[in-house]
Order: sequence, then C-alpha cells, then structure tokens
Amino acid sequence: MMETDVRSREAAKPTAAEQVYRALKRDIITLQHQPGASLTEQQLATLYGTSRVPVREACRRLGQEGLLNGRPYRGYSVNHISLKEIGDCFDLRLGLESRALELAAQRATTGDLDRLRNLATTEYTYHDWDSYVEFLDRNLDFHIQLASLSRNDRLVAVLRDLLGSMQRFFFLGLDLGDFASEMRSEHEELVALLSGDTPDL
Repeated sequence: MMETDVRSREAAKPTAAEQVYRALKRDIITLQHQPGASLTEQQLATLYGTSRVPVREACRRLGQEGLLNGRPYRGYSVNHISLKEIGDCFDLRLGLESRALELAAQRATTGDLDRLRNLATTEYTYHDWDSYVEFLDRNLDFHIQLASLSRNDRLVAVLRDLLGSMQRFFFLGLDLGDFASEMRSEHEELVALLSGDTPDL
C-alpha cells in the first residue's frame, strides 16, 4: 500500500519542465518579463534553478501558446501585445463561450451549478498585483469549469488554451479601473441564467 502511495505522489509531482513552464508563464503574464524582452536558456535556467533542457521544453510550449518567439542562436523574446491580437482572441472567445453556454444550459446538473456558483464570488483588490494573480487563476478556473459543463472535451481544450494565452490581456486590464464587483456580478448572473433563476439586481 505504501509503495502505491509513493508512486502516486511521484506521478503527481510536476516535472522540472512543467515547473519552469508554470513559473515562466506566470512571470510573462504578470509582466515580470516585459513584452519584447530577450531571454536566453542559460539566463532562465539560472533564474528558475534548473538545467537548460527543461527550460527548452517550457519555452517550446510557451512558443506554441504565442507568448514567446524563438530566435535561432539568440534565445527567445517575449511576444508583443497588439490590438489586432486582442481583438482576434476576443472574437474567437465570444463564439466558443457562446456555444459552451448553450450546451451547459442543456447539460449542467444542480451540483455542477453549485460548484460554479462558489467560484463566481471571487474578486480582487484594485492596485494589488498579488491579488490580481490570485483572481486571474480563479477567473480562469471559473470559465474552464463553465465550459466543462458543455460536456464537449474538445471545446473545453480549445477554450483552455485560448483563455490561458489571454491572461496577459486580462492582467493589464485589471489595473485600468476597479471592476471587481462588476466582474463578480457578471459571473453570478451567468450562473443564475444557467440555473433558470432571475439574477438579483
């Protein structure tokens, strides 16, 4: 029994590449690495306390997600954010989430909606960047959980990738104004609509 538990813990432990991927992605999203910044594998290996191999794998994944751009023999650069990219992403998100909501309205159970309702209450503190990071994690979780109620795994996978790549946009937007209560209300209204309830005004 103990050997099974040990194997389970080892399987659940993220690899070095996964740890670097998460840390580097978080630092790009929160602008610790600014758009246009040049990064080398050795620099990142030193920063995140690992070798260059897991760094290379993490950078490959982030390149596929549109956050990094590989430059032969020169390392990587953090991709810039363009208004066109933002517009394209929001257009795609609108179509995907609208379909996910249609399916969720047909397939979600009461238990599903109770769990989603708990996630809908999260807010952030204006001008508190640590609070922004926590909020973005929970906000992403809310939207992925909502999409999962569609019971369409491919739709969920595409939305997860899209929303993950949009985290930088969201982070920048949080500091433009205090929209915490407004965003919470929007989430609660979505759950209410899926539940067939009339949201409180």
